[in-house]
Amino acid sequence: MTRPQSYLTRPGSEGGFSLLELAVVVTILGILSGLAIPNILQWVALSKIDAAKALLNSAAAECLQGIREGNSPDKISVKETTISNENLNSHGYQIKESDKTCASFFIIPTNEDDNLMYQLGFKINSLGEIVKIAVPASDSASLNSCKNWAGVNCGVSAEQQAVWDALAKIEKDKKTCNDDFYAWLQKPSSGSYNRWNEATKSCTLETWAFEGSIQKDEAAVKSARAAKIGAACTAKLKEKETSKFDGLFTDSECGNTYFCSGKDLATENQTAYNACKEEERQTRCAAALNTWKSETVNGMFNQSGCAAQWKCNGTIYSSETDYNNSQCGYICKMEQVQKGTKTENYTEMTQKCSNVRVGTGSRTICNDIPINKTRTVPVYEMQNVCVKR
Repeated sequence: MTRPQSYLTRPGSEGGFSLLELAVVVTILGILSGLAIPNILQWVALSKIDAAKALLNSAAAECLQGIREGNSPDKISVKETTISNENLNSHGYQIKESDKTCASFFIIPTNEDDNLMYQLGFKINSLGEIVKIAVPASDSASLNSCKNWAGVNCGVSAEQQAVWDALAKIEKDKKTCNDDFYAWLQKPSSGSYNRWNEATKSCTLETWAFEGSIQKDEAAVKSARAAKIGAACTAKLKEKETSKFDGLFTDSECGNTYFCSGKDLATENQTAYNACKEEERQTRCAAALNTWKSETVNGMFNQSGCAAQWKCNGTIYSSETDYNNSQCGYICKMEQVQKGTKTENYTEMTQKCSNVRVGTGSRTICNDIPINKTRTVPVYEMQNVCVKR
């Protein structure tokens, strides 16, 4: 009985693969490893990004706690025990130097040439609202990771960044405005002071107070003060209003208060007085400027206490240099100006003399003879010539 031939043997050999078969196997394994290694490296990089995200989430939680305690996001720094360059470096990241407060906190790849690792972070406002942001890397394999972190904010446009910057400025202005107001109120103060106006997003909400207690309006402040100082002092204040008194009114019985052109400011705070005088100046300057603009005369607007301006044929200039460079900065008149030259022909008479014998003697006879010549002459024309005043 014939023994079956093993698949491990070949005619003329004792067993095993041929050299050609081994070469094919090695080639296939090389191709497979070439496909697998990049995928493994990609997986490692994405896992590092996930680890960095975990540190960022811890940082955001710490920031929110600080805001709940009454701190401003731009004044809170995340503890190094929570997130630092030391614990980020092992994940291929570092903290972005320009964004490392809770108002704006970002991390960037330590290797700028890495095409998979990307910038990511968050912004938090004073209300504790958090926005996660990321900028995807050039390798599209990072896109899903980027969107998992930031959603629609993966790949922030310049317009969106401008909106966020504007909102951040509003939040900062709001905190500054209200901090100043409550610092004034706690002195304690009387009179009016601006606090944040949510309707206009500006520090323009006039608020009245008497000795640190907020009042409904100016009348309520005066009523509260009248109840304290009595009828005699109220009459003195009324007299100052009637006489259009301006400045600080000081009275040993009634206390001190500023009047602004007869308006009782109900406070001894000079800031309120200065603000009133500035408002008066602006109103006065605006009225004078409108009158000047309606006039047809060119030149300078030079109202006392107002910013100087210049006008030339209806155009307003904020600097004298610009005005002088306009047509009003020159004096123009028609003058004869040489345009060039030309060649012309002309006849010039010259005298030619000769001796003529007369009898035994001679005499000189002279005649005028014309000679044709050419010459270069200037050409003029009338032009409008302008020179600086």
